[in-house]
Amino acid sequence: MKKNVLLIAAMAMGLSTLSAQAQVVKEKAAAGAAKAESLLDKGLSSQGLQSQGLYGEVGVGFLSYKISHIGFSSKPVILRGIVGYDLYPNLAIEGMLGTGLSGGTGTGWYGTTYRASTGAMFGAYAKPRVQLGALQIFGRLGLASTSASVGGYAGTSDGAGLSYGAGLNYETNWQSFGSRPISLNADYMTYYSGSGVKYNGFTLGAGMRF
Repeated sequence: MKKNVLLIAAMAMGLSTLSAQAQVVKEKAAAGAAKAESLLDKGLSSQGLQSQGLYGEVGVGFLSYKISHIGFSSKPVILRGIVGYDLYPNLAIEGMLGTGLSGGTGTGWYGTTYRASTGAMFGAYAKPRVQLGALQIFGRLGLASTSASVGGYAGTSDGAGLSYGAGLNYETNWQSFGSRPISLNADYMTYYSGSGVKYNGFTLGAGMRF
C-alpha cells in the first residue's frame, strides 16, 4: 500500500513538472511570436508600409494547358504562392510565384503522344475587389510569365503577356499565428494566351494576413 502511495505521488509530481514546463514553452513561444511580429512591423514601417495591409496565400492550381498547333492538351497541377499588399480598401497589388507539381500527357494530331512538364510561373497584378461582409469578390489584371516544355515538340510551348482572372475570398473564424484570421479562396485565371498556347484554370487555396 505504501509503495502504491509513493508511486502515485511520484506520478503526480512528474505530471506537475511536465505541466509547468509546457506552460513555460507556451509563454516563450508567445513571446517569440510577439517579438517576430514587432520586428515585422518595424521593418515594414521603415519602408513606409503597414503590416495590417500585407497578406499571403498558398494554393493548388488545376490547369488546362493547350497547344493548338499540334492539337495537344493536358491537365497540369501547380503550387502557387501570392504575396499582396492593400493599397486602398478596394485595391491591392500582388506578386505571384508558381511551380509545377505534375505535368501531363496527351495525344495530338495523327495520334502523336506528348508529355508536358510545367516550370516556374511569375506574375504581378492589380487586384480590384468588393467586400460583402466576410466575402470578397475580386478580379486580377497584370502580366505573367510561364514556362513549360513538351517532349517531342520543338515549337513555342510557353510565353509571357497579359494575365487576368477573377475569384472569391472568404474570411473564416479560424486563426493562426498571433490570432491572424485565415481565409479560403478560389479563382479562375488565364496566365497566358498567345502563339497558339493557352494556360488557364482554377486554383483553391488559403491565406493569412500579417
